[in-house]
Amino acid sequence: MNTLLKDLNKAQKEAVSTTEGPVMAIAGAGSGKTNVLTRRIAYLINHLGIPKDQILAITFTNKAANEMKSRIAGLLNENTRSMWISTFHSMCSRILREHIEFLGYHRHFQIIDDDDTVQLIKSIQKEAGIDPKLVDPRKLKNHVLNLKSHDISLEDYEPPLRDYLAKVFPVYQERLKNNNLVDFEDLLWLSIRLLKEQQSLREHYQKLFQYILVDEFQDTNNAQYELIRLLTGEHQNVFIVGDEDQSIYAFRGANIENIRRFKRDFSEPKVILLEENYRSTNRILSAANEVIKGNKNRIEKNLFSSKGEGDKLTLYKGFNHADEVHYVADTIISLVREGYHYEDFAILYRTNALSRVFEEVFMQKRLPYKIVGNTSFFKRKEIKDMVAYLRLIVNPYDDYSFERVVNEPRRGIGGKTMETLKRFAHKYEMSYYEAIYDKDNPLGNGPLKKLQSFVDLIQTMIKTLETSDFNTLIDDLLNASGYKAALDKDEKGDVRFENILELKTMFKESEQTYGINDKLTLLTYVLEDIALKSQEDEEADDNAVTLMTLHSAKGLEFKVVFIVGAEQGLFPSLKSLSDPKEIEEERRLMYVGITRAKEKLYFTNAKSRQHYGDFVSNPDSMFINQIDKEKLQFEGLAKETQENSKRYESDYRQTKAFRAKKASLESRTTNDIAQGDKVIHKTFGEGVVVSVIKDQCKIAFSKEHGIKTLMKDHPALKKA
Repeated sequence: MNTLLKDLNKAQKEAVSTTEGPVMAIAGAGSGKTNVLTRRIAYLINHLGIPKDQILAITFTNKAANEMKSRIAGLLNENTRSMWISTFHSMCSRILREHIEFLGYHRHFQIIDDDDTVQLIKSIQKEAGIDPKLVDPRKLKNHVLNLKSHDISLEDYEPPLRDYLAKVFPVYQERLKNNNLVDFEDLLWLSIRLLKEQQSLREHYQKLFQYILVDEFQDTNNAQYELIRLLTGEHQNVFIVGDEDQSIYAFRGANIENIRRFKRDFSEPKVILLEENYRSTNRILSAANEVIKGNKNRIEKNLFSSKGEGDKLTLYKGFNHADEVHYVADTIISLVREGYHYEDFAILYRTNALSRVFEEVFMQKRLPYKIVGNTSFFKRKEIKDMVAYLRLIVNPYDDYSFERVVNEPRRGIGGKTMETLKRFAHKYEMSYYEAIYDKDNPLGNGPLKKLQSFVDLIQTMIKTLETSDFNTLIDDLLNASGYKAALDKDEKGDVRFENILELKTMFKESEQTYGINDKLTLLTYVLEDIALKSQEDEEADDNAVTLMTLHSAKGLEFKVVFIVGAEQGLFPSLKSLSDPKEIEEERRLMYVGITRAKEKLYFTNAKSRQHYGDFVSNPDSMFINQIDKEKLQFEGLAKETQENSKRYESDYRQTKAFRAKKASLESRTTNDIAQGDKVIHKTFGEGVVVSVIKDQCKIAFSKEHGIKTLMKDHPALKKA
């Protein structure tokens, strides 16, 4: 026990050793929450003697779950493979794999990822006569998944979207069920349904999980919160770790209110503040504290560190956006000469649109960089194709996988053949596999032979799985399907082939991990792992500067951080300025960005920049103005402004862009616009003012253009 509590601060020790009843650990950025979680689990096992399988620990990524398992294994010197340490989706998959037959599914169900969902919805759209070019399948997918959450119904939508969803949603659900498929929403909601409908199962898991731990609680959505409540028994031994100041995923459905709901729904939870930061210097933390205190109705905390005051934070204002980027690049070059490595740097921006000019300048200066968000291994076309083939080996009645690879590589099975097959199969409620061998199908001899040849290929691979190892299965599949021959003709075929071969490694590792002799069951588990991992980018790191959005930066840390485009209208974003809740979300995003920095932090912006084709001039971000100026050092135009120098301003006045901007401003008249006024815009036409907040107004234009937020004095706008 002494070893487990060693080196922990007072608050961390309390969080580890307070084992009974509901506990809320409010963990500030860099406060060692993973250490607390893993020590607490080890403490429960070693000190209280709790069996390993009676502890449920949930986190949000496979990477985080694997790290927790590794740390606990080190603390206990025991194998943690069988422990319930996983993501929400993996936990639900494990429960459903055992009990989904209660809901009318087969236990060898397959999981489809977001890309699969989009393709299935697109296919259903075409059948329903809804043109995917006019109605974006990706946007329709979001509405379909929202309908699954039960927070919204068809009646809540306005036509024509309601009509589209009425045609697509029930067919989508039916196709999933008929093909024994589940999407990521199903993993959560089917588990909830199972626990609600099957009392004995619910009581079994409540009795099994004597202690429940949830990481990143501020990122839970309504379904995940409900799962925790259903799994919690009378003991209420639930330990949550979260920080509402880092809740930045509202757009993904995360509900910041869940932390407050927890305080209401669980009887008098113990609240423990983890405020000591082990990552950053105090100047950085103090700036973060000053920014986030602008958000009200939060559990207050103040981060502090034993790493000393550290360097001042830098604010650099460039002459224009190119000047801003060159400053960032030159600063990195200078710091690398001092001993930093490229991997020590991160450039964080509010929107991806800001990354382009950084890429161009970095290429010019030969600075190595990587952009977080590149295509994941598991989302590459060749991997998804192989996965579809393997799904058919598990379940030949999987129409979605059938449709993906029936003509991949090309076998002369065209769109007309598939449309004929689909109409017949759907009319008589049979799978494509069954329809091909039905004597009444309307297919001609030529197309029918090609389809039967494809089905014969799958049947051969099923037999191969029964008699051979996975290496042989992959090799035979590549050769017999013609996929390898197609890759040989592909300019990038070598790389794609190597990616497919990596599946062999994955199968070998899975054989060792699961220890299952039944190859069909093992294949089912491997396909499940691939589907779960396809949601994450697991590319290997290298020595390069990292470029990413602030949303992507959460959970990461770098010695040096640049928060670029720190201007009003860019960060915070223009659309957030009229909504207090969205401003609070933006402020949390800035807090996350600041607390990624360990040693040095830079804010950069520009006096003017070209943004979506127009030159704009924005003031400094409101969040920078909330930081004590004594913590800042000023560079570029920011320094000139501080020293009351006019040199850069004089230079700027000589530019064509400035003269044009000045003429535009001088010709602009003040619009006395009020709520309810009718206005005319040169591009958007007639509209009605919905609201006016300071210098901005929200205007409802025609259906074609929708609602726009514009400056009152915009030269293209006038009262009708």
